Formats: sequence, structure tokens, C-alpha cells
Amino acid sequence: MKIKYSIFDRFRIPAYDKSSQMQTGDLIFDPEKCNGCGTCVQICPGGCLLTETTTKVDILSGKAKGGKYGVPHVVQMKKGATLCIACFDCGTACPRGAISIKHNFNPGYHFKRLTQTSDMRYPKRG
Repeated sequence: MKIKYSIFDRFRIPAYDKSSQMQTGDLIFDPEKCNGCGTCVQICPGGCLLTETTTKVDILSGKAKGGKYGVPHVVQMKKGATLCIACFDCGTACPRGAISIKHNFNPGYHFKRLTQTSDMRYPKRG
């Protein structure tokens, strides 16, 4: 099914920080399973994960050492808006399976073709 967009639709860009136009991703971290290794913080392409003690830059630069960084959380830019796109790279890389998606990234308007389903799967070889 081909979706047709008007000229107005093609130039209308959703406001990232308005929940009526854009739903950003959010994650759940299970503190019982998480061992604070920092793998998820390190691999996050959006740089939206932090722990109480470190950031992605600190881990990658070697400034943060020790390997026990604590349970991560998604940084909120403002209420209801994060930098998380729910790509689930963090969950795939987590050695303990401590991460799940609370809600997906769902952009509005003509970007709606990019919305995700709630069941994330590993890629399959073709």
C-alpha cells in the first residue's frame, strides 16, 4: 500500500519535544538482573543512557574505570521527551537481559512509516 502525502505533509516536521507530535522511546532496567557493567551506556547510539556515576564519554575515554557503574537510566530532556529511539541496541548487547522497552519511538506525520512494533527480534540471515 503506497501512502500519498500532500505538499503540506512533506514540509511539516514534528516537534520533537511535543508529546502530541512525537513519542520518544523509553526503557525499563531490571535492577535485579543488571550488574552495572556499562555495556548498554557504551553502545547506545543516541547517548541517552547514564548511570549515577558515569556517562558514555567517561567510559569510552577511559576516565571511568572499574566496570561497576550502577543501573542505567534514560535521560529525559524534558517531561515525556528523551533522546531514546528505542533501537534496542542496548538490550541486544546486555549480557544479563536486564533491559526491556517501556514504549517505542513513534514520530508523527510523514515519519510514521518508521514506527516500530513492540516485539523486537534479532536480525535474520537472508
